[in-house]
Amino acid sequence: MGKVVFVEDDATIRKLVQAAMRSSPHEVHFATNGREGLELVLRVRPDAVFTDVSTPEMDGLQLADEIRARSEVAATKIVFITASVQKDQLERYAARGAAAYLAKPFSTAQLREHVQRLVG
Repeated sequence: MGKVVFVEDDATIRKLVQAAMRSSPHEVHFATNGREGLELVLRVRPDAVFTDVSTPEMDGLQLADEIRARSEVAATKIVFITASVQKDQLERYAARGAAAYLAKPFSTAQLREHVQRLVG
């Protein structure tokens, strides 16, 4: 099936995502910061990237800008993982070409639903 990259610096959330995706048919990759995430996206060429907005070295918004600026991965679907879901923040995510956002805290069911909807 499809490929998904998760960019998340919080080990607890990474473990939650790993548990949620364990039985998934998708190829799942993890990065702990935005710079690693970009390298992974360029190497793996995923169908979707789920990125925390606040990651070290390069935040999720900068990561989205970098992805959009590179023709070989520009069409990658991006989902922002965030605790901030105020209207102005959601508008910033949409301006960065977000396919969706996932509000923290989220359930494993919500995560799987987003992956299924975006990747198949």
